[in-house]
This record gives sequence, C-alpha cells and structure tokens, in this order.
Amino acid sequence: GSAADAAASDAVGAHGDKALGLPLAQLPALRAAAEFVLIMAYIYVCDRKDVFSQGPKVHSRTSSGLLCLGSLLAGLCTLRDAGAEATKPLQRDQTEEWKGWMQIMFVLYHYFAEAEIYNAIRIYIAAYVWMTGFGNFSYYYIRQDFSLPRFAQMMWRLNFFVFFVCVTMNNEYMLYYICPMHTFFTWLVFFSCYAFNKYNSHTILCLVKMLVTLLLTVVLYDVNGVFNAVFRHLGPLFEFHDPLHPEFTDPLHEWYFRSSLDRFVWIFGMLCAFMFPWFDQKLNMLEQLDGGARVGARLAVLGATLALGVWWAAEFFALPKYQYNQVHPFTSWIPILCWCVLRNLSPTLRRWHMHLFAYCGKVTLETYILQVHSWMRSTGLNGSPKFLLVWLPGWFWLNFAVVSAVYLFLSVRVFKLTVILRDACVPRETGAVIRSAGVGASAVIGFFYAGVLIKGQLS
Repeated sequence: GSAADAAASDAVGAHGDKALGLPLAQLPALRAAAEFVLIMAYIYVCDRKDVFSQGPKVHSRTSSGLLCLGSLLAGLCTLRDAGAEATKPLQRDQTEEWKGWMQIMFVLYHYFAEAEIYNAIRIYIAAYVWMTGFGNFSYYYIRQDFSLPRFAQMMWRLNFFVFFVCVTMNNEYMLYYICPMHTFFTWLVFFSCYAFNKYNSHTILCLVKMLVTLLLTVVLYDVNGVFNAVFRHLGPLFEFHDPLHPEFTDPLHEWYFRSSLDRFVWIFGMLCAFMFPWFDQKLNMLEQLDGGARVGARLAVLGATLALGVWWAAEFFALPKYQYNQVHPFTSWIPILCWCVLRNLSPTLRRWHMHLFAYCGKVTLETYILQVHSWMRSTGLNGSPKFLLVWLPGWFWLNFAVVSAVYLFLSVRVFKLTVILRDACVPRETGAVIRSAGVGASAVIGFFYAGVLIKGQLS
C-alpha cells in the first residue's frame, strides 16, 4: 500500500510483468540456478584447489560419541507433539527423524574414520533402502498414481544434485553409490507396483507379485552371469574405476557389491507397507485393552522384540566385517523390524518426535554428497574422502565447528534449490515432461560435445 509499492507495481505493469526483459515468474528459478552454480564452484575449490588446507583424519571414538550424545541432547530439546490424533505408526515425521539421526552417525563415521562401527553403518544404509520400498509402495498402493510427471519429479530429487557434482568434479556416478542404489530400487518398486496394477487391491495376488519380484531379484543377483549380462550395457552409469583399489578389474564390482548387500530389504519394505493396516489394527487393539492387560501385552511385545534383537546382535551383528557382509542381505530386516515395533509401541512414542533429527532427515541426500567435497576432501578423481577440510590449521574443534556450519548451511540451500528448480523444470503434464526431457537431453549432449571440442583445442 506504500507509494514505493505502487510505483513498483506501475513499473511492472508498464513492462508487461518483466524485469530486465525476463518474465517475473522466471526470476526465482534463475536466482536459484545462479546460486547453485556458485555452490558448485565452491565445492570444486574446496576439493580440487589448494585454496584451503587438508589434514589427516583423527580417529577418536570418544569425540564421535560425545558429538552423538550432544546431538541427542539437542534433539531432545526439540521434541514436538503431533497431537492426540496423530497415533498412526511410522508417520512421516518419525521416518524423517529416523533418517536424521542415522545420517548424523553416518557422516561422523566417515569424519572420524570409525571402521569399528562398520556393521552399524550397513544397517543404517539398509534402513534407507527399506524406506525406499516402504514409502514408494505406500504411495502407489494407496494413490495408484503411476503418472510420468510424479515419477520424473522423484528422479529429479534423487539425481539432480549428484549429476552436476559428477560433471563438476569429473567423477563417476558410482562414487556416490547411495544415489544409484535408491534410483535403481525406486525403479524396481515402480515396476513391481505398475505391472498388473489392477490386482494390487487383491491381497493374494499382490503377495504373489511380491514373491515374483523376490524370485527375479534372486535370479538377477544369485544366478551366475545374469547381473553382468543385464548391466554391462549400462556401463557409463554403473561402472566404477576406483583409483584406491586397482585390484578390482571388473568395473561392475562396486555396483554389484553395494547393491547386492541390500538386494532384498526393499522388498521387505514393500511387504511392511502392505501389512501396515494389520500393524495399525493390532496396535489399536492393544490400546483398547484394560489397564493391566494393556501393560502386560506391551511388556510381552517388548520382551519378545528385545529377545529377537539380542539374538540377532549376538549371532550376526557381532561378526567381523567380511563375515557380516555375507549374512547382511538375509538378516538386515531383523533390526529394522525391531526398531519399527519398539518405536511405535505406545501412542506417546508415536505422537512425539525430535524435530531437529526430522529436519536433518530431509537433507540426507545433500549431506551425503557434500561431505565428500565441502566437509572433507577426496583424493582426487573418483577419490574417497580420506582427508579433512582445514580452514583453521592447529584449531581442530574450532575448524570442525566452522566447516560443519558451512557444510550444513550448504546442504539446506541445495535441498531448497533442488525443489525450486524441479518445480521450474519438471512440468505437471505428461506431454510437457516429454518435451522438457527432450530439450534437457539435447542441451546436455550439446554441452558435452562443446566441452570435447574446447578441450581438444586447448590440448
């Protein structure tokens, strides 16, 4: 209502809702693209130039443990009650919280080189993959939405950032193996649900579809020659040439190793989503019991779940790294099931969540990728983050605080920029998505050959 606002409005109207010749509606996306380019330049400088120093990792279980404890205390200070009506198990805030605290431990595992908790990290990654099966199956099963725009938006979310990081750093896609894993298993969930989707509402037939999916997965991974026959034609996507492990001469070794570890848990996630109404019903039945009977029933479930968890920990989790890897694909569902039961055993547990962890859970993809180049430093092309990024030499904890603050800030910004650019670049109509994909593919091809030409001239 001010005179300045009125003048600005008149100026906009006089120029047809444009600024500097560009439609105003396009400015947020242009600003997001400009900021994204600056972030890409920043991580390139951090990792590939000598502007900042690098230092060795300091292995310290005490430091990592204290940081985890501090994170827990901070998370407890952000407890939020979703309300008495929010008593459904495995709600979005709860799964985001789950992802958040796992991600904190995951990145600290890398920062402090805690090889001794390798088995726990394997469980965390399995839980992420489980959520891929659980979340996607829930969506397709309930909404029956197999539209191209929705799927394209999901692929954008999973691969936009990692694509530009690969281009900027000249690294292979498989270096950031979480991204191809989630992408691949998302495709598998989609096709599993889309095939004969009119039968999804039929209990027996839906379970048969899952069984067929399981059998096909067994054939893909456990029948000699099938895996290589399928993926050798997709070499540029799934091959990896590890400079730190030249003994692995098969370029598909990394992809097979990473994806095979969690080759079944996404199907278990689908099964859990399918059984969700039953789980919810049993929890409601438990709450309807009289006081003493309800307490007794909870204690019985608690005891059985803890017994199962302790047995799994003693028999499998305690195994050495390489032995554990052999049993992980077949046993990772056990701790996930135990966590789901324990975390949802009472309405109070289901209603409350730690907002700090839930917020961190929204940016797990960004924190996973950025840790390699803006929190630590890699060894170069296709290199792992073997060094720490050092801004303040000789001041370990002050350096940790400053570098971590920038790292977390960038993670949040990249997440928000990804959403802005997704909304600008991925239309909501199928025909428009196809046209946009064609334009994008043409641009990528054009820039690729322009780069080849320029590189040839410079050399």
